[in-house]
Amino acid sequence: MQVVLRETINGLGFVGDIINVKPGYYRNYLAPRSIAFLANPGSIRELEHQKRVIEVKKGKEKELALKFKEKLEADQISIVHNAGSGDKLFGSINTQEIVAHLKEKGFVVDRRLMALEAPIKTLGVHIVNVKLHPEVVANVKVEVVKKEEETKEKH
Repeated sequence: MQVVLRETINGLGFVGDIINVKPGYYRNYLAPRSIAFLANPGSIRELEHQKRVIEVKKGKEKELALKFKEKLEADQISIVHNAGSGDKLFGSINTQEIVAHLKEKGFVVDRRLMALEAPIKTLGVHIVNVKLHPEVVANVKVEVVKKEEETKEKH
């Protein structure tokens, strides 16, 4: 019996796959849980149509992500932070701080999309990867600058 999977099942197949299963397995497990539906000519045509629509949508999303990537990579953010000797920061810079500075420049990015292996703890230019799309990753330049302390003279 041929069925089309609505969910990915380990050892069986992925979403949209047409697979052969025994009638009892379909009737007692797959159908009651809405995991699969019968593969007939009409449902297969509908599935192919949905796949084409999804591919077009993915193409548009990728195109938008590529344009956003160009804008992100063309810009650089500067973060002023207190630092001690040896160019080490007091504290560290994490994704939340980077997202806040990007937002000030007009870029809205979810912090969970940033790949920062460890918080930034030194001065200089650092590259932070931002996953905009499954196939598009932007490299954002983050420049960390030492905060100049004002000298106060006592009279």
